[in-house]
Amino acid sequence: MFDKLKLNSKNDNAVVVLPNTNIYDQDKSIVLSLEMAGVDKESLDVNLEGNILRIKATKKKEDIPREYQALYQERQVVEYKRSFELNAEVDREKIEAEYKDGVLKVFLCKAEKAQPKKIAIKV
Repeated sequence: MFDKLKLNSKNDNAVVVLPNTNIYDQDKSIVLSLEMAGVDKESLDVNLEGNILRIKATKKKEDIPREYQALYQERQVVEYKRSFELNAEVDREKIEAEYKDGVLKVFLCKAEKAQPKKIAIKV
């Protein structure tokens, strides 16, 4: 059935991908929303080094069971990597992250001085 199909052999080197990212402003925080489908939570790494927030994760290649012969395989190891430079308006002690349904959300709490402040008007 597949005799005429030319199969491409891919090497096992990981493909490095910049995850699609949305950044939005909530009242007291900035939210980074990164698309990282197929990643195990254990492979996620969110790290703050100086002013640089580094995010990376690895999506593993699907293993073909030994009793089967692979006819064609495009799915491979994917390394997601993204870095963001933070400014002084972020409270570094209050950074939080959550991963759900293939989306990593990083919450950067605004420093007190950067949060919106209502100014009272005197009459």
